Amino acid sequence: MAARNENFPWTSHYGHYRYFEGQMNRHGKVASLISQGDGLYELTRTQGDRLRVFICECYAFGVAEYIETVDRIGEINVIVINSMWCGYTPDAKSYCRESKVGLFKVGEFMGALHHTDYWLYLTEEEKEYFEKHG
Repeated sequence: MAARNENFPWTSHYGHYRYFEGQMNRHGKVASLISQGDGLYELTRTQGDRLRVFICECYAFGVAEYIETVDRIGEINVIVINSMWCGYTPDAKSYCRESKVGLFKVGEFMGALHHTDYWLYLTEEEKEYFEKHG
């Protein structure tokens, strides 16, 4: 479900991604960040790999939104929900993990960047949830 914009690519409520850009530019594992427009970024980590990152604001990012995103912009490595009041469903998290795609909020992504297999990163709450629900 889209936030401010019902049309893809569900752009930022504020019309910019300064918070995300600032966090990434200060992150010790990020070598470079290049905007490709409409919430799409190429992020190069200090270990040398390049990640295609899509930033969006959906109230509840689910599997359907993931499929629509990939259909519209092609292969991506990471989806970051750029809003404190928006999130993603557990089903979407599982689906993305199985596809080796990271699905995070900004703070979660900052933690995931420290791991080679970033798409597997879970918060403590998510670990507890998936232990209970599979």
